[in-house]
Amino acid sequence: MKYIFLVIVSVFCFASCVNSNSRKDHSIYWQKNSAEYYALCIQAYNIAKFSLDKALISTSVKPLAIVADIDETVLNNLPYNEMLIQTGQSFTQNTWSEWVNKKEATAIPGALDFFNYVKDQGVEIIYLSNRKIENYEPTKLNLISAGFPFDDKTIMLLRDIEGNKESRRKQLTSYNIVLFLGDNLSDFNERFYRESNESRTKGVNSLRQMFGNKYILFPNLIYGTWEMGFEK
Repeated sequence: MKYIFLVIVSVFCFASCVNSNSRKDHSIYWQKNSAEYYALCIQAYNIAKFSLDKALISTSVKPLAIVADIDETVLNNLPYNEMLIQTGQSFTQNTWSEWVNKKEATAIPGALDFFNYVKDQGVEIIYLSNRKIENYEPTKLNLISAGFPFDDKTIMLLRDIEGNKESRRKQLTSYNIVLFLGDNLSDFNERFYRESNESRTKGVNSLRQMFGNKYILFPNLIYGTWEMGFEK
């Protein structure tokens, strides 16, 4: 009986350890250390440059622009997400604002070369993020300190109340948007906003010609709309 009890306890402890180390921490380890993550980011920016170069040889009445999400597309926020795991916390706006105000996020692999290339080509860079408006100044300073183009004319559209970016995208009709860059499908089209994974997959199929051409997707295994329903 004692032996059986020890086996049961061992199995329980093993299961607990597996459960506690099989989700976010594995995702973060991959995103922080794997050469595959690094390569995927470089690949995405290489494709973005190729698509931009195609647009540059075409004539356009409107000025050319790219629209880029910030977090996990331009800036890397791994330290914040590591902190959440280490302390057993979930995302809150307060802890997120504390991290943003540190202005310590670093550039995603390949990002600086691409964004400075875009600037050199005279193409407008528009940052479109769901960081809150209250975080505008530290976000701007973080981008500048990380080496990204940002001056007095730079457009950065942050979130007020609505997380759906469509209304902000509609403010950009004076530009010819040649690229959207993001780590979440809703960075491209409201068709994907807060939809189920099944619905979002159908949306990808209906817009498949856009990916690698106008939509450039970056890997993010840590968080995103794909988590909806994960705990059910």
